[in-house]
Amino acid sequence: MEDFGDNKMLYLRDTWRQGTMICDVVPLNPSSNGVWPEQKFSDPNINVHFWSYTFPHLQMIFLIISFLWQFLHFFLQRLGMIRFTSHMLTGVLLSKTFLKENSAARRFFSTEDYKEIVFSLTAACSYMMFWFLMGVKMDMSLVRTTGRKAITIGLSSVLLSTLVCSVIFFGNLRDVGTKKSDNTLNSLEYVVIYSIQCLSSFPVVGNLLFELKLQNSELGRLAISSAVVSDFSTSVLASALIFMKELKDDQTRLGSVFIGDVIVGDRPLKRAGIVVLFVCVAIYVFRPLMFYIIKQTPSGRPVKPIYLTTIIVMVSGSAILSNWCKQSIFMGPFILGLAVPHGPPLGSAIVEKFESAIFGTFIPFFIASSSTEIDITALFHWKDLKGIILIILISFVVKFIFTTVPALFYRMPMEDCFALSLIMSFKGIFELGAYALAFQRGSVRPETFTVACLYIMLNSAIIPPILRYLYNPARMYAGYEKRNMQHLKPNSELRILSCIYRTDDIRPMINLLEATCPSRESPVATYVLHLLELVGQAHPIFISHKLQTLKTEETSYSNNVLVSFEKFRKEFYGSVFVSIFTAISMPDTMHGDICMLALNNTTSLILLPFHQTWSADRSAIISNSSMIMNLNKSVLDAAPCSVGIFVYRSSVGRRTINDAVSNLSTYNVCMVFLGGKDDREAVTLAARMARDPRITVTIVRMITTDENAREKSEWDKMLDDELLRDVKSNTLVEIFYSEKAIEDASETSGFLKSLSNDFDMFIVGRGKGRTSVFTEGLEEWSECKELGVVGDLLTSHDINGQASVLVIQQQQLMI
Repeated sequence: MEDFGDNKMLYLRDTWRQGTMICDVVPLNPSSNGVWPEQKFSDPNINVHFWSYTFPHLQMIFLIISFLWQFLHFFLQRLGMIRFTSHMLTGVLLSKTFLKENSAARRFFSTEDYKEIVFSLTAACSYMMFWFLMGVKMDMSLVRTTGRKAITIGLSSVLLSTLVCSVIFFGNLRDVGTKKSDNTLNSLEYVVIYSIQCLSSFPVVGNLLFELKLQNSELGRLAISSAVVSDFSTSVLASALIFMKELKDDQTRLGSVFIGDVIVGDRPLKRAGIVVLFVCVAIYVFRPLMFYIIKQTPSGRPVKPIYLTTIIVMVSGSAILSNWCKQSIFMGPFILGLAVPHGPPLGSAIVEKFESAIFGTFIPFFIASSSTEIDITALFHWKDLKGIILIILISFVVKFIFTTVPALFYRMPMEDCFALSLIMSFKGIFELGAYALAFQRGSVRPETFTVACLYIMLNSAIIPPILRYLYNPARMYAGYEKRNMQHLKPNSELRILSCIYRTDDIRPMINLLEATCPSRESPVATYVLHLLELVGQAHPIFISHKLQTLKTEETSYSNNVLVSFEKFRKEFYGSVFVSIFTAISMPDTMHGDICMLALNNTTSLILLPFHQTWSADRSAIISNSSMIMNLNKSVLDAAPCSVGIFVYRSSVGRRTINDAVSNLSTYNVCMVFLGGKDDREAVTLAARMARDPRITVTIVRMITTDENAREKSEWDKMLDDELLRDVKSNTLVEIFYSEKAIEDASETSGFLKSLSNDFDMFIVGRGKGRTSVFTEGLEEWSECKELGVVGDLLTSHDINGQASVLVIQQQQLMI
């Protein structure tokens, strides 16, 4: 062991001397023999700790970075900041600013030996996989369906702002800085800075909207479409500029007699031709191969691992090819990602397999490692600091203006224009990667890189909280006009939005719509929305199906819904009008699709299935979705009209209205009336159901003889009495009316239990915020707050009823 001297790296490389020869084992020894026991050698200079090996060292850095950004995000998210800011701040804490050169901590996080190659390769692979996944999530059809508004805003935000910044720079700011200083900014740095500042990257914008839960909002959809246009236009422009720069460096001229010099050998035009060829192969070879894989995957079965492994190998090869063609390493993976069909089974399988590791571990490592070269102390005496700050601010203002002006031209509200401009001006991982690449290639100096990175961190820290304050998507659903059933004109069209979460919701929803008594004199227009969870895509999809022009390929998402409601429309031809939609989005933002569709079609009622389903004998709950429960609560809070939650439980022998008629009986509906606006809305629906001769409606009003226990609001009591008087005096329908004296809440539960098996369906008001002697104290025992006290009692295990329950909440007006 004496031959090793004091060089520990010789041991790590398994190198030894034998006579006059030096023997070296390839590849390197990346892993240690374990934490315990640790090897001890006679020479203390060559004792190697386990963290000195490459993989343990890398794992420890991963662990430290993960802990730091999670710790920081725990506090920063309460200020409205997103995870990217925590990643950046972690990198700053591990940078030269806080870890001085030649210190042990600095050497640990930025090694000078061969391990630096491993760390750089890991960061590059992380960035490569990030872009591949974003390409997989992206739907290419969005480019074809993008409207003029998004195209105008996208092109203006990037191309016009870049052009204006170029004019400003070459016209006025060419000499910004100190001419006599050796550190005066050069033209290349200016071009790099304002070019990157004027970009709007689709992955960056999409990630911001995902963090803020705005991707389903109208503004979010417009921002994503505009970012897609910006991304494609800047990609083409950047490739062209790189090609022209290569031509200049190669000292060749296009359109001259020396054109042959460009084609021969490893020249720019040859590399450009390879790029074009690669794009063609991705479109005409790789994409059909992906459809072949989908065809070979049985329905409902996972994609074979060999296919996923082959795709990742091809992605790595595309990154190597992009680097050889003098393009950024993400270009090839991103193009291959676009060629992968989004959504299930292939796109979703790739995303599910790699997204957690990439976004949870590797991307924070890439961002933090890219930020370790930041040195804030070097800026204290830098004479060009004002110049670099000035060009960054000018670029931001120009981009903000050229995003706002086109939006104002399309008559968008001023607040929405500002919010859109902030979204398009947001900086993230793409800009950080671009500056890191420029710094690596020597296009920008360390001080310039530091200022640019600090600006990106500041930008990502400030814009999200401002957007949360400036733009609230729920406010667009606010109701300033009365959109409910109680205030509809007699015999007017009833517009209902019916939501379908699962296939089991179709039949109960059709049965409920049939119970609303559609007729030619008082038709029902139902807008059916099939909601699916977004998997393997970056942006939500909203599809409008037209029943009259159905095609086979259009029914892939909601075939069962389309067929069932088409049959329902034909059975009530002329009385029912059906429009079917499919929304594919994240669970946290699905309520936005529901509320927006209800608002655009001026519906009076939204019908939502309950989050629990029962077995056929009603003995057990077979489905209990917390996602649907939270979605229903979000709709109740933000809906622009009345909302009904339908708890479906079939009765033996009387499953639907038609089944009840076939059994020579009627479909019995009971409306339990306690008082308040929600109960008045429920009475209105019950009175409409009573028009159907197959349905028997009974209204049971709870009353109390204790004057001191009555409701405080005399106005509500007067409205209740007037509505019930109109219902009882209506000679066109037959409604059975009765009153039940209830002294306290303890009698309410027993009374409802006595009614539970006498009816097929109950209609009750939710009674949000209602204080009543009939329910006092029962709120504390409610399991499902969205059903209200009475609705929760009727669906509880204690009553064990067989009837379905419809809970109504009247529209919540904002005036």
